[in-house]
Amino acid sequence: MDFMRRSFLLSGAVLVLAVSACQKEQVPAAPKAQAGICKKDVAETLAGKDRLTDAAAMQLTGATIVRQVKPGDPVTMDFRQERITIETDATTGKISRAYCG
Repeated sequence: MDFMRRSFLLSGAVLVLAVSACQKEQVPAAPKAQAGICKKDVAETLAGKDRLTDAAAMQLTGATIVRQVKPGDPVTMDFRQERITIETDATTGKISRAYCG
């Protein structure tokens, strides 16, 4: 009886060990780099300023894609965290709105 009990406990322990060895190891995800992500707070401060070049907009906001449009121009509604959209008034040359996405 003692032999059967030990055998049962031992086989249960082996089974648990075998099942746990088959599970995938949890690897923590690497944090995403912040390079190229448009800074929303900086983008919002551009309204009212003179038109910027794409290079200047990228340097100020950290965005890697710049979309220059006139107010009312059709634009896609897809959100791109690395893009800044700058609406510039054609008559005054001033930025009327700037936003990330």
